[in-house]
Amino acid sequence: MPSDQFLSKGVKLQKVMGHIQFVNVTFHYPSRLTVPILEHVNFSVKANEVVAIVGISGSGKSTLVNLLLRLYEPSNGQIYIDGFPLRELDIRWLREKVGFVGQEPHLFHMDIKSNIRYGCSRHTEQKDIEWAAKQAYAHEFISSLPDGYETVVDDNLLSGGQKQQIAIARAILRDPAILILDEATSALDSESEHYVKAIIRAMGNDVKAKRTVLVIAHRLSTIKAADRIIVLDSGRVVEMGDNTELLLKDGLYAHLFKIQTDALA
Repeated sequence: MPSDQFLSKGVKLQKVMGHIQFVNVTFHYPSRLTVPILEHVNFSVKANEVVAIVGISGSGKSTLVNLLLRLYEPSNGQIYIDGFPLRELDIRWLREKVGFVGQEPHLFHMDIKSNIRYGCSRHTEQKDIEWAAKQAYAHEFISSLPDGYETVVDDNLLSGGQKQQIAIARAILRDPAILILDEATSALDSESEHYVKAIIRAMGNDVKAKRTVLVIAHRLSTIKAADRIIVLDSGRVVEMGDNTELLLKDGLYAHLFKIQTDALA
């Protein structure tokens, strides 16, 4: 059911480490009680771990994100952040700790610097904005524009991949404990796909950039560097492991990977 989180104030943790747990989570829409979107989902994401969630369209990937953002509440089961029930946490506070980049990020008709800074409540300087852009591998193309970070965004200026990179920089600037990229790699061109792969690798290796990262993607080649991959099918977790383990297992992930590889051949 839709969350009633704004009706009461919840708990604010002193520090968010970014440990996420889904414990026996089931979700269905009130109008379709016999059709679960997620069914008995169990998984844990360690603090600072980079985890990809994959599956065919309709497998429940985006629903996981909606539950984690508390846009909906589980029908059954529990979600925990650092051991605390998600439903008991203050929702406005929680959303300050979670960075989210959706499938089609919205950029505003203002300069790139302001677009990256948008939504960041803390004081930021130019060097902070450039650091976030470098983390998103956006600094190079931004610097090549006629007015650099002062360049005003319009509909035809940037490619879809570049818009995505600016949105990732915007999320990173807020320094969230948890960063969610929801299908952020699905519509990228091949050059931007390379950058997204690098971002995922950096999240796993750069101590300064450490945070818990969930990547929900269709393009499996982008998430090979993830620490773990969780495979959903019809609302259930059917496989879990890293890229090499899942390919050797020769299950659903290997099947999806082969289909995409053959399509590119």
